[in-house]
Amino acid sequence: MEENLKIKYNGLLERFKKGQELLDKEPENEEYQTLLTQIGQEMENILQAIGDFTEEEATNGFKIETPKETKPVLLKKENQLPDFGSNWKMAEKLATSDIIPKAYQGKPQNVVVALGLANQMGIDAFTVMQNLSIINGKTAWSGSFCKTLIERTGKYRNLELNYIGEKGKDSYGCYLSAERVSDGKIVNGPSVTMAMAKAEKWTSNSKWNNLTDLMLGYRCQSFFCRLYTPEAMNGIYTKEEIEDVTPVREQPQDIL
Repeated sequence: MEENLKIKYNGLLERFKKGQELLDKEPENEEYQTLLTQIGQEMENILQAIGDFTEEEATNGFKIETPKETKPVLLKKENQLPDFGSNWKMAEKLATSDIIPKAYQGKPQNVVVALGLANQMGIDAFTVMQNLSIINGKTAWSGSFCKTLIERTGKYRNLELNYIGEKGKDSYGCYLSAERVSDGKIVNGPSVTMAMAKAEKWTSNSKWNNLTDLMLGYRCQSFFCRLYTPEAMNGIYTKEEIEDVTPVREQPQDIL
């Protein structure tokens, strides 16, 4: 409020000085005299309202600290994709390495996808490549990585796989439980059973018969993730989900 009064006072002071110059030229001009009297009274009222001022301020005006002109600051978004050209150059170099998964070796086009996704999600690029497969031209997380994705959201902790039913029977299944950080409540994800796997024809993938516990665990982890932390998967399905719909067949070896 006081700052506004000082600004107003300075404006009146400028008008008073100009009016005084005009009155010096025409000392008998009653209009100038009346105007100066009115301005002077307004200035006096403001000084009384301010209360604390010096003679220098009353004579020459108050010093007003005007904020410096600032340009809008563009905040760098976390996980913002960098320049594509830079990603491509890095991808070409990484594609020549033999320490990255085979799906990326000699394929910079695959590597650049992994780099962009890693930057967007704030995950190390090598971690993404280790857990992101290319299945029938589609990107897919490994089922085991869903647990990490859930934990990364910070919404749940103490994740645990719970196996139910009798092993070898259709009732045999699994569900993922986790403690919700916000209120400590235990949340149980959807149960996945062998009956469900058979009904959905997932068992056409031989892994459901050979690695039953593993496939049940992977699937209930992906269900939990998709239901309670969908943002963590970034719209990408798991390797097991894609393989169950379209089983990956091994290419026949040329024995001739």
